Amino acid sequence: MDDESELQLMEFFSWEEFSTFFDDWCEKRKTLFFLRNYIALNKCKWAIETLQWEVVDALKYSSARLACKNINVSNKKEFVAPKERKEECASDEEDSKDQQGCGAYIFLKLSERKNSLVITKCQLQHNHPLCPIEFNYCFKKGNLLANCCLPIRLTNTISKQFVGSLDIKRLLSCCKTKDHGVMDILNSLDSLFSIDPCAKVKLVFFQDQVLVKTIFLVTTVMVSTCQHYPTVLFFNKVLSFNEDFDLFSFLCADENTQGKDCAYVLVRKGTANILRFASASLVQSIPDIKFKVRCVAVGVDIAEKEVVKEIFPHATVHILHSHVLHTLHSKALEMGVTDDTKLLSFFFLIAASKTPEDYNQAVKNLGLYCTDSFVKYFMDHWHTCREMWVDIWGFKFAHKDASEIVFQHKQKMADLLGSNATVAECILHLLAANSINSEQLKVEEVALHYKSVCTPDAANMIEEELSFLKNSSYNIKQTSRGFSLNDGVSEFIMDQDLVTCSCTIHTSSLLPCRHIFATRLQNGGELFDVKLLSKSHS
Repeated sequence: MDDESELQLMEFFSWEEFSTFFDDWCEKRKTLFFLRNYIALNKCKWAIETLQWEVVDALKYSSARLACKNINVSNKKEFVAPKERKEECASDEEDSKDQQGCGAYIFLKLSERKNSLVITKCQLQHNHPLCPIEFNYCFKKGNLLANCCLPIRLTNTISKQFVGSLDIKRLLSCCKTKDHGVMDILNSLDSLFSIDPCAKVKLVFFQDQVLVKTIFLVTTVMVSTCQHYPTVLFFNKVLSFNEDFDLFSFLCADENTQGKDCAYVLVRKGTANILRFASASLVQSIPDIKFKVRCVAVGVDIAEKEVVKEIFPHATVHILHSHVLHTLHSKALEMGVTDDTKLLSFFFLIAASKTPEDYNQAVKNLGLYCTDSFVKYFMDHWHTCREMWVDIWGFKFAHKDASEIVFQHKQKMADLLGSNATVAECILHLLAANSINSEQLKVEEVALHYKSVCTPDAANMIEEELSFLKNSSYNIKQTSRGFSLNDGVSEFIMDQDLVTCSCTIHTSSLLPCRHIFATRLQNGGELFDVKLLSKSHS
């Protein structure tokens, strides 16, 4: 069977499927084609009215003609930009009489069922010798995918680098068609930068493809929070927010033992080296935490734990207790343990060992509860890394329940995102989650604390200032001397300890103002603090 017969009537259910096939096909034959003419489905009124958007988005074109790159060889133009025409770009009857140079082409058209693209005609005889050297120099994998959205040279250049507002606007301006997967992501990042111009974002594409692989995201609020509480970081897979992407995050714990977001990592499933990428990106975003981190607590399924020491030289790795206990319990049942009534308690005793002698004795007792195969599994996989999860060798969390902090954060994110959000929707939801949420402030509870130690007049004034936190929107920045807050009208300056403010409310009353409360809230500080009260008010 010749090449033309092989291609005739081949069917593809997405432009990506055809592009992947075509790249391999061209590589085997060392032949170069480009997308010469096309009609985009999203420009066809009948398609928008009759087809589901998922079909329009997947197929991209109602018809497309690919031509040999030597079509214009006589006037030395190696590549010709695709040209969209109002009429059908190339009918089955169209030939190449008016073409200069090589007339080889491949023509695809929407199938009769309108759910796929079919190769209806092709002419693969070239009037020039094929040159492998030229092919190796000119061929770029994924070029057809790039033609339908962004130039590959642009995505390859920008990938793995931090991008800013101007970069995102440039990418949006370069989009050739409304590929809503990429377009919506870029628009959501554009929204992020309009709200938070100093946010840190890495946008990673697959090599030679206009396909987003990973997004690393740190807002200004996260930077400030992480700088205040860098000692212990928690890194874990939060959830799968759709069938293609997972959400990972870095957390820290504030003075109220509440988990605070330090960074988000949106990752396409199957991506490797996530901890290395996320840790390196976090240090690039917040360089001064590199030597301040003392522990990175991770889930049991996080690979490459050894990279923590490379990136945070003073840090140790801690595997979350709840993850270890669950893994040990499940594996014991899988390996034949029948009586598991005391199993979890026994594993907890091992993890909570206070001396090496306690641990060694508990390990010796494993055989009383578990099968020989499980004992061997434990010694091979968990005894060798005991420093990461047994209390006597692990990091002392000082009243912080690491597993509980991670669990509560997972619950919050699951409620926020669900399991079927797009990447763009996820970014916007995460952005909203980092704004001040009045329902979580517990203003009344804080006000009651002040009423218990303040004069009635002072307590009433503080309660009024706390009420202004609801639905407030401030631009807060850390400075060399403290913090600045802009409410859209005026700018106010606060000290490093967030005790004093330059506003007239504080300077006239010496009581905490809305600006101090808002900045403390953003940075995870305590809202109730007797240091905020002068002696005359207490």
